Amino acid sequence: MHKTAAVLRHRELTQEIYNIGDEVAEYIEHIAEAVADYDGELADDCLAEFSEIVDDARQDARRVVGELIGLRQALTSGMRAGILSASAREEEKVPEPELLDASGLVDLYPLEAPYSVQTMHDSLTGRTDLVVQHLGEVVQYVLEQTEMVARELGAVSLPHLYARAGELVEAAAEGWIETVCEDHPAFTRTMRGSNPPEFLEERARIDAVVAKVAAKRSRRGA
Repeated sequence: MHKTAAVLRHRELTQEIYNIGDEVAEYIEHIAEAVADYDGELADDCLAEFSEIVDDARQDARRVVGELIGLRQALTSGMRAGILSASAREEEKVPEPELLDASGLVDLYPLEAPYSVQTMHDSLTGRTDLVVQHLGEVVQYVLEQTEMVARELGAVSLPHLYARAGELVEAAAEGWIETVCEDHPAFTRTMRGSNPPEFLEERARIDAVVAKVAAKRSRRGA
């Protein structure tokens, strides 16, 4: 490969690493928005989507990192020496968020009968807010670790990172669904709609644009 084409390909693949991390983070945010709106069914649907995204991200990361390793070796050795500087600097690894699951939510926000309506409200909103905060921390963890790999390929294993992020997200979201939605359905029905997910509005806007374009094409073809 010509050195100019190699450099361009290197930039393209590096950007692809960022894109993979952004997509994983985006779908975690969708789950967080569903939780913030007390919508257990939507959160469950988002979890299913997220699982597929994680699987794709792991496969794509293996492919991209593998090709990048070859390119960087070529661009930092032999006749191409100096085209790309190899990084020998040790990156400081961002600490992984702790696991938060159903038992953790119950321990942190206990609710033992008999209890008042206010006590129940405080406990369940506390569990919800904590899960939303926790998912936000996982988002930051994924983005920071992904950026680290984009700069230094050997910093961490991206497939392992995304698998672990999946475990953290699923434990927290499933724990919330169990301890808030399933245990207290009347409460979640009352609270639902208080924080409409932004990603649903964006999807609706995109669907409307697509439908409008399709209608125009249909009229032209008639």
